[in-house]
Amino acid sequence: MENYKKKIAKSFNSKSSTYEEYSLVQNEVSKRMIERLKLMKFKPKTILDLGSGTGYLSNILKQIFPASKITCLDISLDMLIECRKKNTKFNLVVADAENMPFDNEVFDLVISSFTLHWCEEIEKIFSDIHRYLKNKGVFMFTTVGPNTLIELNKAYAKIDGEQHVNSFTDMHIYGDSLLKCGFHDPVMDVENLIIEYSSFANILKSLRKTGANTVIGRKASYMPKESYRKLTNSYEKNEDNGRYPVTYEMIYGVSWKNIKDNPNKNTDVINIKKI
Repeated sequence: MENYKKKIAKSFNSKSSTYEEYSLVQNEVSKRMIERLKLMKFKPKTILDLGSGTGYLSNILKQIFPASKITCLDISLDMLIECRKKNTKFNLVVADAENMPFDNEVFDLVISSFTLHWCEEIEKIFSDIHRYLKNKGVFMFTTVGPNTLIELNKAYAKIDGEQHVNSFTDMHIYGDSLLKCGFHDPVMDVENLIIEYSSFANILKSLRKTGANTVIGRKASYMPKESYRKLTNSYEKNEDNGRYPVTYEMIYGVSWKNIKDNPNKNTDVINIKKI
C-alpha cells in the first residue's frame, strides 16, 4: 500500500491551485485564530506556520506582525509554491510535521490550522514544538474533532460498512498530550461550524478540491452511479431549506512554554469552554 504521507502530499499537490477557493471553513477558522491571537497582545518575532498550505494564515500573520520572520512548513511542495506567490520573504520548508528540521528554541510562536488530524504521532509533534519554542513561547492550533463530517459518515453507514471518512481525535486527548509534553496551562475549547451546500455534489466537490477526500489507509476508488444515488438519498438535508449541511467540529488549543516548570509536576486543569 502506498505510504499514507506520500498519498496525502500527492493529494494536496494536485489541489494546490483550487484549495483556497474552496477552503471556506479553513479560511474562516484562520480568521478566528487571528482574533484570539490579537487578544493575547503578543508580538512574536519568529513564527512557524505548521501545515501552512497555500499561506492564507501566514499572509494574515504578516499583515499584523510585519516585522516577524515567518517560516511556512508543509508536506506539499505545490502548496508552498502557491504560498510563495503571497510573499517572497516567507521561509519555505517542505517537510513532514512528524519529522521537522529545526533547532531548539528558535520560534516565539508556533501556529497550526487544519493539520494535526493528518498526523499519527501527536505527542512527538508536541514534544518537538516544545523544544522549538523559546521560553514563554506560544503554541496555538486548530484541528477537527470526532463530529466532523458526521452527516457524511451517517450517510455512508446506510449503504455499506466500510470507512469513508477519517477518524478524528477527541479534544481531551490533545489537552492531555500538551501536559505530557511539558506545556504550561493549556486551554482547550470546541465549536461546531456548519456550512450548507445547495447539492450533495457540491459537498463532494468541495472535499475533493481541498484534498480532504483522502482517507488514511484506504485506496482511492471510483463510486458507482448506484452507490452515488443511494448516498445522495441517504444524506440528511435541512428540513427548513432543503440544503445539505456539513459539520466541522473545530478544536482550538493554546498553550505556553515555561522552562521553569517541571513537566512531571504539571497538573494544571484544562479549561474547557463550549461555544
